[in-house]
Amino acid sequence: MKKLYFLLASAAALLTVPSFAQKASVGFSGGVTLANQYGKKGGKLITDDQKIGYTVGLEMDAPMCKGKFSFHPGLFYAQKGRIENVSYREKTYWSLRYAELQANFLYNMSHKKTNTFYVGGGPAFAVDLPSFAETRLLNGDPLLSNDFVKNGKRSVNFGTLSSSDFVGPDWGVNLMLGYRLANGWSVGYNYTTGLRNINPNATGNDGLRNHFMGLRIGYLVKNK
Repeated sequence: MKKLYFLLASAAALLTVPSFAQKASVGFSGGVTLANQYGKKGGKLITDDQKIGYTVGLEMDAPMCKGKFSFHPGLFYAQKGRIENVSYREKTYWSLRYAELQANFLYNMSHKKTNTFYVGGGPAFAVDLPSFAETRLLNGDPLLSNDFVKNGKRSVNFGTLSSSDFVGPDWGVNLMLGYRLANGWSVGYNYTTGLRNINPNATGNDGLRNHFMGLRIGYLVKNK
C-alpha cells in the first residue's frame, strides 16, 4: 500500500503544478497493449511470445513555450507480461498488472491550423498490482493439435526473495507520438521500455525487463 500511496501522491503533484498554466487540458485515454519481456536467462536470450492486454488512464496536457512544447503527465492501469514457452507442451501466461505514472514532454506541430501532430517521451514509474500466472498444457498429440488448455492459475509474487517471481516496482522510459484533433480527440502510439532488472534471481549477465507498446484513443477537455 505504501508504494501505491507514493504513486498517487506523485501523480497529484505532477497534475497540480501544471494546472496553474493557462489552457491546460485534462482527459483520458485507453487502448490495446502488446507486451513482452526481454533479457537473458541462464545466459540464453529469452524468446517468448507477446501478450495482448489493455491500458486505460487519466492524463493532462499543459502548454509550454508558446504551445510548441507541453508537459503531458498521466496515470495509467497497464497490463504487461509475456507468454513463456516452458516446453513444447506447456506455456505460462504471465499477466502482470501495474499502475504506471508517466511524465512526458511533447513537441507539438500544427497541422491544418487546428489539428496537431505530437511526439515526445519521458520517465515512467510503475507500481505492481495484484497479478497472476496461468499454466496451459497442450491438449492431445502435438503433431495433430496446437490446442493449449487451462491447467492452473496462481497469484504472482513480487519481491526480492529467491522465491519471488519478479521484482517490483518497475521503472523505465516512455516514448509516444500521435495526432490530435481540434475537438480534443486523439489517436496515439506509445512504447515503454523497462530499465529495471525484475529478475529476483539474476546472476552474471542474466536479466529480465518489461517492455510494451500500445495504441490509444484519448480525449482532452480544455480548461477555459
